[in-house]
Parts: sequence; structure tokens; C-alpha cells
Amino acid sequence: MSAEFLLEIGTEELPSSFVTHALHSMQRSAVDLISQARLGTDALDVHAMGTPRRLALRIRGLAAQQPDRDETVMGPPWTAAFEDDGTPKKAAIGFARKHGVEVSALTKQATDKGDYVSVAVHESGKPIEDVLADVLPQLCQRITFPKSMRWGPGEIAFGRPIHWIVSLLGSDVVEFEFANVRAGRSTRGHRFLAPSTFDIEQASQYEAVLEGAHVIVDVAERKERMMLALLASAKSLGGVLERDAFLADECVSLVEEPFVVPGTFDEAFLELPDEVVISVMRDHQRYFAVRASEGGALLPAYLNVVNTAQEPDIIAKGNDRVLRARLADARFFVEEDLKAPLADRLPKLDSVVFQSKLGTMGAKVRRIEANANALSEWVGADAAASQAAARICKADLETLIVYEFPELQGEMGRWYALREGIELAVANAIRDHYRPQGADDVVPEALVSAVVAVADRIDTLVGCFGIGLVPSGSADPFALRRAALGIIRIALEGPIDIDLRALVGQAYDAYAGDADLKPADEVANALNDFFRGRIRAMLKDEWGGDVVDACLGAWDGTSIRDLRTRIEAVSELQTAPEFEALAVAFKRAFNITKDSARGAVEPALLEEGAESALAERFATVRDQIREATDKQRYAAALKLVAKELGAPIDRFFDEVFVMVEDAKVRENRLRLLGEIADTVNGIAHFHQLGTKLQSRDPSVSA
Repeated sequence: MSAEFLLEIGTEELPSSFVTHALHSMQRSAVDLISQARLGTDALDVHAMGTPRRLALRIRGLAAQQPDRDETVMGPPWTAAFEDDGTPKKAAIGFARKHGVEVSALTKQATDKGDYVSVAVHESGKPIEDVLADVLPQLCQRITFPKSMRWGPGEIAFGRPIHWIVSLLGSDVVEFEFANVRAGRSTRGHRFLAPSTFDIEQASQYEAVLEGAHVIVDVAERKERMMLALLASAKSLGGVLERDAFLADECVSLVEEPFVVPGTFDEAFLELPDEVVISVMRDHQRYFAVRASEGGALLPAYLNVVNTAQEPDIIAKGNDRVLRARLADARFFVEEDLKAPLADRLPKLDSVVFQSKLGTMGAKVRRIEANANALSEWVGADAAASQAAARICKADLETLIVYEFPELQGEMGRWYALREGIELAVANAIRDHYRPQGADDVVPEALVSAVVAVADRIDTLVGCFGIGLVPSGSADPFALRRAALGIIRIALEGPIDIDLRALVGQAYDAYAGDADLKPADEVANALNDFFRGRIRAMLKDEWGGDVVDACLGAWDGTSIRDLRTRIEAVSELQTAPEFEALAVAFKRAFNITKDSARGAVEPALLEEGAESALAERFATVRDQIREATDKQRYAAALKLVAKELGAPIDRFFDEVFVMVEDAKVRENRLRLLGEIADTVNGIAHFHQLGTKLQSRDPSVSA
């Protein structure tokens, strides 16, 4: 193996989110390029590190030299490369030139798709220094950012202008150039505490040398030191830290060496809701809050993570002044908002555009109310409370505090509602109907909250699909994927099941007179496909893509919990010893009969032995299987299938030839197998399940 390799790209200060994004991109791209360059070993260790001023990569376990490569490369079809008399065409000449050989070195390779041109290629391995010099500019180019910029005369795009590059293999510089900057061994320390330029002699000394220059380049280590400092500072203030994962990730990428500066504010501001005080500190100033105890009252103090410990008193004084002004603004907004009840703000929603083709927020609220009314009846929720919550769930959008602090929507609506004496279930729904807002967020636990959350999301989905605003690639301006996942999660984790077909139909009807949507069937079918795609993406890792696909194939697109019950039943069957043979048999039954007509089986045409035995056994348990399936007792239905039909159908395929010349006998056998396949496919499509055993060719053994 080679010596340790170090790459550092020094930049102007990167935003926090850029650092996180770039490091993931850098590490992923490095692994890909190392593999393509044939430099990887079993001991390969690629570790990305970074701060706002630098992106770094430490690589251990690289091969000292590329291994030689011998392989056969396929080219164009033979007929496209050579004339009938063997004269080479342009395709042959170009293919030979590409691989550095004469046309005479090309050979004919027979494949399933016909004859193709091929060539044996030998490539001698290069020393690691030469390979890295070619690979590193590609690696730098592959690093991505949420937004990139260009500067100077160059055409290179990067997150911020590049000032220096370090590229060391052990103690040797690997020379290359990127963005008009030549790689060397010179780096820079902390902008304020160690601003001078200095050389790194050995790649393995990088982290220690940078630490001596007040730069903790490893993100995990820097975060650990930051959190320890925060906890200690909170304790010195007589409280405990309000932990915040977002804020921790944000702040650790804003500094090169973390220092904590505490500050205070007027205790009178604690009369504001905790959510307001924390939002002002967190979302606008990136300050951590401090509580008297875990879950206790807020203290009139905060903690600021800064990049230098120089003159902390001056830093704290400036922070206090800024925070005081922000909190004073928030107090003014709240005091003004309390002068009018939430209900008085509803008429203003009629002047707020939801979407240009879908009308106003006022119209949306009325549709949410209609959807909530129908849904509450279906799931047994309090209809009056559901309607009341739906009616005012968006009212706080017209408050001053939410206008200034949009992240407080829902939270402040709940707080204002409770101040007005509105019942708790309705107030909670104002806050909870926005949940879940992401994969890590909880779903609403209360019936009323879940009803309004679903009613809101389905209105957005139906409206956007109805006017053709369908997510494409990464473009999803109305967060429709998140809305669909929210509905799915509420059905699977929350207090209500959801009939998707009925829900989509209700939401479509609610748009009558508000918007000109596509035909109902077109919208319903598009949303059915969309939800199926989201369900598959959400469940495939836990249950396996083949199991989810098999159950989606049999699912009628209504109850989401019904789909989960099917998945659980099939997964349970997969652990049974008879599953493999059973799945193979039903795959064969489906494949043989998928294009055949269905009809009643004629007992007189059944052959004694395996065929009649299968028909008799199926006739005995058919109604039981169908009854269990109709009652959503899928596990019980599959146990019946395995116990009663497994051995008979396996014997049938061993002893009976289905595709006999006698048309009546053949069609009768196909009708028998078709009825069995249809019965089992009512639970899950077994032909979509993966198996270890290979199904035999039905044209031979069937």
C-alpha cells in the first residue's frame, strides 16, 4: 500500500449548509473515482473533513500502483463495423483507434443478440502519483454545492473562490491544477488566531498541525468539543442546555475552533411563549436556549457559538443588543395580534393566493373543512371539533408574529386559540395539522389533529395534480412528495386509517367551482400511481422491494393499513420452510394462465391422480381462503394456502402435463390453475416475489 494521502481545498468562507453538502459529495466522489482508477484495497479508508474555510480528504490504504488490466471490450455489431467482404467501416476504424489497436486486432464475438466486434485490451498499471494527478482535478470538479459561483477569468464553478490547494502523498506533493490554483503543501490556520501561511511536511500530520493553528478540521471532533463547551456553559449559568440537533449541525460548520459566549436578556421577555423566544434565538441568531432544568422553564440567557474567544465581553454586549431588539419586535407583534381573535382573521385569507389556478387560502380553508367533515365521519372523529379546527387552522397566517416568523405557523395559532378559550383538541389541531414535517417528525396523535392534517394535504395533492403540477426530478415546489408521505405515515403510525380512493374523490368534489381541474378519473389514477410510488419507496427497505411490489399488485388502492397487513402476512410466510416451493409453484401457475381465459372447471375432464386431488383440495378450502381474504385476515389465508395447497400443487406440476394436445383437457387444466392463481393473487402477486429456487420452464415440465 501507498503512504497516506491528503487533499485540502482552501476557500473563502462557505455557508454552513454548503460544508455539509460538499463533504458528502467529496467522499462519495472520491470512493467512486478510486474504484474506477483501480487504486482501492481492502484496507481503503476515505474520510472527509472540513470547516467553513477548507474541505479536506484523508485517504489511507491506497494501492501503490494500479494493477494491470486485461479485458475484452465489446464494440458495435459486426454488420455495422464490417462489409460482407470484410472491409472495415468507419465504426470499426473508430473503435480500433479508441482502444489503440490496429483494425486487424478486432475479433468477432457471438452473443445472444448476434455477432459483435470485440477487442482484447491490455493496460499496464501506472504508479499512484500519475493516477492521482489525473484523478484529482476530476474529484475537485465533482464536488457539488447547493449553489455554485464563478470568479475571475476561469470557467470553473465552485461553492466559493479557491485560494489554496494542498495535495500530499506522504511527504511528496502530487502536482495538479484546478481553478488556476496549483497544488502544493502550503495551508493556512485560523483566520483570526493563526492567520499566517505554513507548510505541511507529512500528510499524516495534517490534523495535529491544523489543531496547533486553532483549526479542528474533523467535523465529529469539533462537534464533540462544541457540545461539551455548551453543556459546561449552561451549567455555569445555573441551567441545562436546550438540545437542538439542527442548531448543533449548523453551528459546527460555522466555526473552525468552537468557543461559547454566553449572553442574557431581560427576564420580562419570558412572558412571551417559549416557542417565540426560542425561534428568535434559534432561527434568526443561531443561539442555544438554556432551561432551568430538563423540560423546565426558560432562563433569560442564551449561548452563542463563535469562531474566536477574543474579547468575549464585547461579543456578548453586541449579541445582547441585537437579541433585545428582536425580542422587542416579537413582543410588539404578539401584543398587536391579541387585540383580535383568530376568527376575525379568516376573511383576510380570501385575499391571500394559495396558487394562481387553485384560488385563495380562504377557498382552501373551506375545502379543508369539507374534507375534514367527510373524513371525521369515516373514522369516527368528533365532527364539530374537526370542522372547527379546519376552519381556523390557517388563521394564524394573518398574524403579525407568523408573518415575521413563518416557522411559528401552527404553534402561535395554538397559543392564541388557548388564550381565547378554544377547546384543547381544536387548538392542538392548529399546531399538529402541519405534522409530520419530515422523516424525523412525529405524526399527530389525536383524531381531530390527524383528520385536519390529512384534509389539508389531500387538498394540495388533488389540486396540484388536477392542474398538472406534478413533481419532476428534484423539482417539487409544493412539497407534494412530503404531503403524500405525511398521509401515508398518519395512516400507518397515527390514529386513523385512510381510504385513499374515497379521500381523493372527496377532495376532488370539494374543488367544484374553485378551479378547473383535469377529469376526475385522470387525477385519481395519477395520484394512485404517485401514492404507490411513495409507499414503495417508504417500505421497501424494511420489508423488501419484492414483497411490497407483490402486495401493491393485489391492493385495491383503498385502505393503507390493509396494505401493511398484506405485507406483514407475506413476510411471515417467507420465513416458513415451504415458502420457496410454494412461491415457485404459484409463479408457474400465474405464468401459464396469465393469457388464458377464465371459466368453470369441468370435473369430468379431470384426470385421476394429481389433477383431481388438486381440484378436490382447492374446492374444499377455496371459500375459506376467500372469506379470510375478504376479512383482511391475510396471514390466516396464507396459512391455509400453504397447508392445504402447497403439496397438491407441487405434485400437480411434477406429474401433470398441462399443455396437452387435447384442447378441452388443456383449457380445463388452465381454468383450474387460473382460478387457484386468481385466489392467491387476491392476497399478493406471488409471481413478483423473489425466490432462491428457479421455476422450471413451463413449456417443458408443464
